[in-house]
Amino acid sequence: MKPEGQFMTKMTSFQYVEFYDVPRCIALLYRNRLFLLQSAFDENLDDYPSSYSIYILPDSVKDSLRRGSWEFLRNAQMTCIGQIRIDQVVFDPSKRKELDASILDSFVVDHEQRSK
Repeated sequence: MKPEGQFMTKMTSFQYVEFYDVPRCIALLYRNRLFLLQSAFDENLDDYPSSYSIYILPDSVKDSLRRGSWEFLRNAQMTCIGQIRIDQVVFDPSKRKELDASILDSFVVDHEQRSK
């Protein structure tokens, strides 16, 4: 729920695999970039981390996602561009359909500046 006085932001649809309290591996298209948010089980902690690692995916995985295939996770070259705490991500009530992707804005800007 948004604090009083804040406007509602546009929610962004996503696809996911693995769900434990929240989606643990999310793919979404935001600002013309394909993002992966991942919170993989940590054997050392014997728990899931409290943050998502953020990756920008190559366009080549779009077809796989359209088919519902996550096989690309095994082969795709991905570089982590940052982390966000899961409790900072605003999901729809089901936590399975949409999220407020504006939390990724700073990562888009940072990635664009590094790419120049």
